[in-house]
Amino acid sequence: MKISTIIHPIAILVWLLIPVMFLGPDEEITFERYLFKSCMPFMMLLTFYINYLWVLPKHIGGQLRFSIIHINVVLVVVACVLVALARAYEYTIFPPRFPMRGIVPPPHERHFNRVFFMLAFIRDALNFVFVVLAAYSLRMTSHAHRLEHERHEAEVARRDAELKGLRLQISPHFLLNTLNNIYALTAISSDRAQQAIIQLSELLRHMLYDNQQRMVDFSSECKFISSYVDLMKLRMASNVKVDVEITIPEHDRSQVAPLLFISLVENAFKHGVSSTEPSSISIKLIATETEIRCNIVNTNFPKTSSDHSGHGIGLQQVQQRLNSLYQGCYSWNHGVSESDGLYHSEIILKK
Repeated sequence: MKISTIIHPIAILVWLLIPVMFLGPDEEITFERYLFKSCMPFMMLLTFYINYLWVLPKHIGGQLRFSIIHINVVLVVVACVLVALARAYEYTIFPPRFPMRGIVPPPHERHFNRVFFMLAFIRDALNFVFVVLAAYSLRMTSHAHRLEHERHEAEVARRDAELKGLRLQISPHFLLNTLNNIYALTAISSDRAQQAIIQLSELLRHMLYDNQQRMVDFSSECKFISSYVDLMKLRMASNVKVDVEITIPEHDRSQVAPLLFISLVENAFKHGVSSTEPSSISIKLIATETEIRCNIVNTNFPKTSSDHSGHGIGLQQVQQRLNSLYQGCYSWNHGVSESDGLYHSEIILKK
């Protein structure tokens, strides 16, 4: 709820009711007397709105030539003088019935006692200072809320732009690795290379349409990864063992960020396969009522520093996307295990 929706009705109510509250028990309620009693609340509202609608917005926007203190000193003094003159004129028309010399002037006098005037002036000045502080507090609160809202919108826009940038990076990165695989496959078997190109077209169809969405069905992403593994198997030697296990409950509606796990799968094939030694890759994709789990275990054959395939951006993208989409709702453990020497990478997403 906006602060202005509360301020304006209260201000109008104050202006209408305060004059009635200051009428004495023996004073007759007339329109003329009501106008005199309305002078003070009217000047308070005027002071409030001059600050709330003009002085403070100009100050916040850096368009105010003079300081707030100088403007309000003049404003308060002028308001107090006008209220004092109105009060003096009121007593000439409606003199008090029980005058007290030295405090309230007797009916035949046309000016206030100096002591009474100074006390009334100080009291009115304090009231106006309170009004200025209230306007300042409300305007600053409103400004703080607006800045927080703009900061939140800017943060959302930044994250959306970051995700779009990551998606634009993922597609070329994935395509580069896959084309390298097909190129290597052409030297082995042209028929298998043709089959790989057909599978690649199906994978690209998934990337072109599903990658534009913020979230996709977990089952669809699992199907995509399974197709990618089948494509990779076409060029694998007999010494490589690849297992894929997908566990999704019936009628499961879990969703996940598109292409979130593919970099881990690519990393497993890149560093987990040797042309001469026995190699293994185990991929498990599991969905439960409370979490989504991607567990990949592979043999570890680190590439040399001269190998720049993939340029090492895949895992960086995974970390950035996890921080953007699942901050505080995920865990990712990856590294070589000392017990078995295998590389373990496990992402757990909380629903």
